[in-house]
Amino acid sequence: MYEVTAKQLISDTELIRRANAGDSISFTALFKRYLPLVRKLQRQYYFKQLDRDDWEQEAQIVCWKIIKKFDENNGATFGSFFKISLRNRAFDILRREKKIESVNQYFNQDDEADNVVDYSRSRPDDCAICRTEVDEFLTYCSLFELSVFDLITKGHTKTEMRRILNCDERSIDGALNRCRKKLKLVLK
Repeated sequence: MYEVTAKQLISDTELIRRANAGDSISFTALFKRYLPLVRKLQRQYYFKQLDRDDWEQEAQIVCWKIIKKFDENNGATFGSFFKISLRNRAFDILRREKKIESVNQYFNQDDEADNVVDYSRSRPDDCAICRTEVDEFLTYCSLFELSVFDLITKGHTKTEMRRILNCDERSIDGALNRCRKKLKLVLK
């Protein structure tokens, strides 16, 4: 015989209220209620870099964020709001994966990270963290910024870069400044 638990009798609205008050059990109950939706969306989209656990963790983050934003007076149900938000997160992940592919096609990302990370003077775990951050930084750069970054890490001067890229020094300076800002953001 099927047994109904107390959590199944509690409405989404009440679970949201309790989760907002810090009740982690209510958050877990609400998330488990929508776990079939999470798994259905995972089957709909092919993520190259996310396994099932990673996707469910992403879904929990989305769920937590929309619990904080959800207002039942706006006319939407929590389920529809969660579904739309989760689908948007899936699209973000797919766009990011596509951007990573385009960076990899532009130049070998492993070689570029090796130019920046000095493995001989650092602990292995520090090298792994730095390499991950450099890889993330590269995904945020435009193709022109990648070109400038590639040339500067190979030791080219601004004059050489102007000739190679067929542009003025102001464009190179702008790209270098944007690269510095993006790298600082990733390293924070």
